[in-house]
Amino acid sequence: MARGRSIPAAPSVKGVTPKIDPKVEIYIVCEGQNTEPQYFTSCAQAYGSGLVIIRPIPAAGAPMTLVSKAAELKATLLAERRRSKDSYDCCFRVWAVFDRDEHPRVDEALQMARDHKVDVAFSNPCFELWPVLHIESYGSQSDRHALQKYLSGLMPNYDHQYGAIVDFDQIKDQVDSAISRAEALLVQRELEGVPLGAPSTTVCALVKKIIENGKRWTPRS
Repeated sequence: MARGRSIPAAPSVKGVTPKIDPKVEIYIVCEGQNTEPQYFTSCAQAYGSGLVIIRPIPAAGAPMTLVSKAAELKATLLAERRRSKDSYDCCFRVWAVFDRDEHPRVDEALQMARDHKVDVAFSNPCFELWPVLHIESYGSQSDRHALQKYLSGLMPNYDHQYGAIVDFDQIKDQVDSAISRAEALLVQRELEGVPLGAPSTTVCALVKKIIENGKRWTPRS
């Protein structure tokens, strides 16, 4: 080694953290124009820790049409991700969100979703069951109109006739109770031999995914 030549100091790694961008995109193909998109957007803001991005596709039609659109979207996204050089581009899910309501061919839509591996958040009779379960247990086999009216009695800011927007701030701190109640309803319907019968909802599964992805990338102390 030549005399007098200094050896460069090794760069300090103190305080350096790996650069990651672990955001998860959740595409939600849904019936509603406002109710579901606004609820899930608020949900990601509250529980997603800035790591979950909601991409709603509202007013997508009846269940069969909606699931078909979700399956096509998933195929398109998978093709785009395979061509991408960004490894984080693969972090996405596609969900179909729809109700039993009075729609035809619901069972076919559920089977189509299974065939194409599209996740489903399904409510029977309607999505409004999910916010109700934040507030209290619900076991009535009422139709969607009765359930929507019932929610308006529990949630003064909700009016299905004039906007049908869930008051997220009222219920956001009761999500654990809602998940427990929804899962109990699903078990009860299974025991009765009517899986996904009324009242039941699998919206809890989608909300749990948002919460889990928000926690998954929490930096270590």
